This record gives sequence, structure tokens and C-alpha cells, in this order.
Amino acid sequence: MDLESVARIMSAAPVVVEPEAPLGKVWRLMGEHRVRHMPVVSADGLVGVISDRDVREALPSPMSEAEATEFAAAMDRIAVWEVMTEQVITVTPQTPLAQAVHLLADRKIGCLPVLDAGRLVGIVTETDMLQAFARLLDDLSGLAHVELAVTDAPGALQEVSRRFADFPSDVGTFVGAWSKLAGPGEGSDRVLVLRFQTIKPQEILRVLEEAGIRVLSVRHPASDAIRGGSVSNAAPRM
Repeated sequence: MDLESVARIMSAAPVVVEPEAPLGKVWRLMGEHRVRHMPVVSADGLVGVISDRDVREALPSPMSEAEATEFAAAMDRIAVWEVMTEQVITVTPQTPLAQAVHLLADRKIGCLPVLDAGRLVGIVTETDMLQAFARLLDDLSGLAHVELAVTDAPGALQEVSRRFADFPSDVGTFVGAWSKLAGPGEGSDRVLVLRFQTIKPQEILRVLEEAGIRVLSVRHPASDAIRGGSVSNAAPRM
């Protein structure tokens, strides 16, 4: 699978909403299509992006009967344009995947609408990247992998991936994916598995050590377990 450009992993024909739509419609569409980000489109094209977090923060918490009534009223009263993000960062289908990773991590955002000649043709999210990485992992049996302790927070995967985006190709090819909840004593929220094809595993460890990222284990087919435990005692910079 080729992961060089955004076109390879984006979700084409994304679910969209108009600026005048009530938040109730957004919430319903997000639930039906199981998405957390939606481009906002008018007759002029893309005008914004709205996320499930934008919706939640705009609505009162329905803890009591009175608040539940207020919640329902707000769902119908508040329009998308009132809470959406207007300054949208976009990419094209030809944008290198490494550049998209940098944008998500540097700007701390969860999605990038994809425009082709000004027309919305897709959206790429953290979930799209994770699913693409997971598909690649199916084809990488027998390759080396490193398990990292990371926090379960938006942008964590992009932060790790960014460390390797511009790494020399002769060192290796890297793929990351959420693997599992951390077990007892692992001291983190989740364990991130980074698979790689390399003949220089120590170079990978050096990059992780400089970043202060804690390594739980590293395995290589040629030498079984290379290393276990921490590369560094520093706290993960996620």
C-alpha cells in the first residue's frame, strides 16, 4: 500500500453540513455516520469545519430536567456558523502524507479538508491515518517493532510519527498504530506499536531517546529482543 500522498488515505465524499443548520442536525449526522469532524459547505464552497467537541462545548450539560429542556432547545436554536472553525487549514490530494502529519501535529488539529482546484473532495483525520497504518501492519508480519508508552491524547500519534517523517530512507520504513491499553506497571495510558523495516535499530532508539519517549520493548527478527524497558527516564513529551 502506497502512503506517499493524502489521496491514498483520505475519506472521499465526506459528510458535510450547511452553515445555517442547527446543531441538532450535526449531532444526528455525526452519530449516523460515526464521524467526529464535518466540513461546513455553502454555495461558495468550504467555509468552515465543525467537530463533536465544538458541539459539546456550545451546549449546556443536561444534568436535570430543566437543563435537559434547555439542551434540546439549544440543539434547535444554535446554528453551525456560530460555533464552527472558520480559519480552516486544508491540503490537496497530492499533499505528501508527511506534510499532513506535520500540520496535524503542529497545529494540534484533528482533521484536514482536502481540496482539489477549490472543490472539496475529501477529508483526512487522525482516524484515517490510524486505519491506514493498521492495514499496513497486516502486511508487515516478521518485521521489527518497538512498543512505546504514550498518553491517550489527540495528536499523540502524529507527534511520534513526525519524529520519523524526514528520517533517512536507508535507516528504515516506519508505521505506527494504537495497539492496546497499557498494562499494570507500564506507566502510561496506551501502548503504541511502531513497526519498521531496518538494519539499524539503534538509530531508531537514538531518535526516541533524544525525544524523551519511553520504550517498553524493541524486537527484531534477527536478534529477538533488542531491548526492553526505558530508553530514557525522562517523561514522554506527548
